[in-house]
Parts: sequence; C-alpha cells; structure tokens
Amino acid sequence: MSVDISRDRRPRIPITTTYKIILTGPDGKVLKVIEGKNDDPFTYSFVWLFYASMIAPSQSIDIPDVTGTELFLFTPSVPTGYTGASAVIPYPAAALCLVNCPGTPNVIYTLKLPGIWLFSTPFGSGPFVQPSVSNIYSSLITSVAYSPPSISENITATVGATNTITLSQTIINNTGSTITVASFAVVAAFYPVTSSGFSGTPYFIDIAYYNLPTPLTWSPGIALNVQVSFVVPT
Repeated sequence: MSVDISRDRRPRIPITTTYKIILTGPDGKVLKVIEGKNDDPFTYSFVWLFYASMIAPSQSIDIPDVTGTELFLFTPSVPTGYTGASAVIPYPAAALCLVNCPGTPNVIYTLKLPGIWLFSTPFGSGPFVQPSVSNIYSSLITSVAYSPPSISENITATVGATNTITLSQTIINNTGSTITVASFAVVAAFYPVTSSGFSGTPYFIDIAYYNLPTPLTWSPGIALNVQVSFVVPT
C-alpha cells in the first residue's frame, strides 16, 4: 500500500501580502517601481472581525473604525460605562466591500472611498505600537485625486498552487506641492446586513497596513499606481 504525503512535505508558504508602487509621469512614462511585502499585514480590527464571523451572534465583539469610533457588533446597546465615541451594530451578520461599494458618498469620513489610503506617517510610530488607521488618521493624505480601486484574482483549486487577489488603485498628486508618503493601508467598507440586504451607510475599517522602507517623495503631477496582492497557498 502506498500513501501520498507529497502535500505534507511541500514547503509551507504563509498567507502574506506583496505590494508594488508604480510611479508614472504626466507623459505616461514609468519613472520608478517600488516592490515589497509584509509577512504580518493584517490589522487588529480585521483579526477580531474574522473571529466575530465565526461566533456571531453568540458573543458581542467591538472593533474601532478608521477614526477610532468603537463599533459594538451583535449587541443592542453600548456596554455600561463605555464613554468614548461608539456605534451599535445589533445585526447578526456583516459584510466587507472594497470595490463598487454602495452608500460610500454618505460616509462621515474625510475620504469617502474605500481602497488604498496613503499616509504621511508610518504605522506603529510614537506611542502607538498597535498599527491602526485610527492612530494616524490625522496623517491621511486627502488632497490628492484617488481613483476608484479595482480588484482581480488568480485562484485555482490545484493543490500546491499560489493564489492571489490583487487590489489596484491609481492616485495622482494634483496639489502642486511635493508630498511625503510613509505608509498606506487597505481600508474596507463595513456593512451591517439585514434580511433586506446592506443596512444604510457603511463604516470604514482598516484590514491591512504597510510601512514603506524609505518614505516616498511624491512630486506634483506624478501618478502612483498602488497594487496590493494577498497571496494564499492551497
């Protein structure tokens, strides 16, 4: 009798993310390409949300949105004694969205588009060890032109394959001034779900973050195409 153990002996590749930033001039010429990866990219909010998806609605969970407002999931009220900014999401289901998300023009946030957000400050700097958009929200670069993000996939059922889901977004510095980019994040729209579908205006939460090895000097008129690929082995 033979036993196939090839799957167990193959090199294990963890779930990780890679990124590519392509700088393009007004004439369409590629000026620079920056590539990197983050072996531990996921934020505190995303990990808790992943956990909540497994136990809801048996237990209340709370996560911050991008401004630090605490979102209390699967509970009818804010816990007694909590005095910070908060919102209640009592519904037993929720969904994330990155592309073609409804209701985003009505959100309360400065940038009204989920996708890839740029920052002038790195994550984990100063007293804020935990990487979170809410800690550096004031460093969000908002004066530039963010295009809607797009998403693509290369997924196969083949054992041992490397599957990728890639989020891509182009952002143009149309300010007339040089901007420093130190980090960026993947930010998703977060919707409570009822029997009627998505409920109202979404919240925004950060799901992954990236610090650039060296801050990027971004000249006026230059376009950044930022691509983030989630790499998942099977």
